Amino acid sequence: MGVAAITDADLTGLGVTILERHGAAARGLLVPAASLPGYEAMVGERLRPGFWNEVVGQREIFFTFKPQDGALIRIAYSQATSSQIAGLCSALNGDPIETTSDVPRYLAGNPLYRDLITAFHPDDRPHRPGGVRSGPA
Repeated sequence: MGVAAITDADLTGLGVTILERHGAAARGLLVPAASLPGYEAMVGERLRPGFWNEVVGQREIFFTFKPQDGALIRIAYSQATSSQIAGLCSALNGDPIETTSDVPRYLAGNPLYRDLITAFHPDDRPHRPGGVRSGPA
């Protein structure tokens, strides 16, 4: 969603693995660390206004937001940026701020991220190692 201009060939050309599909345009991806700069550049360029993309790793979560005005906002998740990210997720996705205010738990609604999110809420469930994952793309 929001990145229909990114083809499977674009992704695999960067070395990105497509793990799963969600409808016609949303995909769960495994982005190797070496491919991350190219992936982030492509997402920033091709993301449609009104959407966002997140990259969830074992230690960090990065967001690329593109509000309706077309401005590109890149934010790394931290306690200091949590409320800004929650506000943007709420505004762009139409979810109540109460739903988005705990950003890691909000993202854990996506099964692709559940194991990685335990790094941010370690008491929730056992942690299994994973790679850097992104969605939707």
